[in-house]
Amino acid sequence: MATIQIKRRTTAGTGPLTGSVGTIKAGEPLVDFQGEHLYIAKADKVGSVGTPLAESDYLKIPAVAKVDTQIDTKIAALGLGTAATKNTGTASGNIPILDASGKLADSVVPKVAITNTWVVASQTEMLALSNAQEGDVAVRTDLNKSFILKTTGYSTLANWQELLTPTDVVTSVNGSTGAVSITLAGLGGVSTTDFNAHTGSDIHLTQQQKDILSNVVNARIWNGASSELIGLLSNFEAAVIPEGIKLYMTLDTNYTPYVVKYQIGIDSTKVLQPSSIIDGGTY
Repeated sequence: MATIQIKRRTTAGTGPLTGSVGTIKAGEPLVDFQGEHLYIAKADKVGSVGTPLAESDYLKIPAVAKVDTQIDTKIAALGLGTAATKNTGTASGNIPILDASGKLADSVVPKVAITNTWVVASQTEMLALSNAQEGDVAVRTDLNKSFILKTTGYSTLANWQELLTPTDVVTSVNGSTGAVSITLAGLGGVSTTDFNAHTGSDIHLTQQQKDILSNVVNARIWNGASSELIGLLSNFEAAVIPEGIKLYMTLDTNYTPYVVKYQIGIDSTKVLQPSSIIDGGTY
């Protein structure tokens, strides 16, 4: 693959390109292996006596080791301890405090209840479920319905919410009831075997149509996962490399209808080669 070399400092000195001589472009990276920093130019600028290039013209990105040292120095200077930058409490961004039992308050972590299912034969039995807790379900065999205890208070009917089920409006299929198995013949059509035999046959085509179809080439161009579909021709033309595609077309008259064949390639002079080097130079 091609090699890209960004602008880099020589062994003489440290820091970015500064002074009254030199030109930088916005976003241009400069690397200083001596000082272990990466510099990114903030804007286009040409150094001169009146407006020399300065370190303030760059974003300064230090190496990992330098960052670690700076962080350690700052932490030591502030005397920070564990979670020292956070307040205690239960509001957003706070650190909650454990109670006397070593647990978090319910307002921070709600109680976790295991849902139980109770099978009862009447409303009276449902309202007598003294062990029922919020979230428990009562299955009423007298109604063929189920209810969930939506709030504390098992003996209050209003605290039980009926669980809705989808409405079943289908009573029969083509006159059949129960567990119906659908077949073509059962719907008044031909058997599945006859249908598959017909769809797989070419008896409804003329010989000329068969000859034409046998010579048709199914060609597709797929867009990959990282490709872009461009809606307008003007947008497409503005986003491509001029003369980047080489197209060779031939007409094969050995087929009826004729077959048009295309061979597509990339102009090797328009792309980077494995031996190519993009050198940003030194400063």
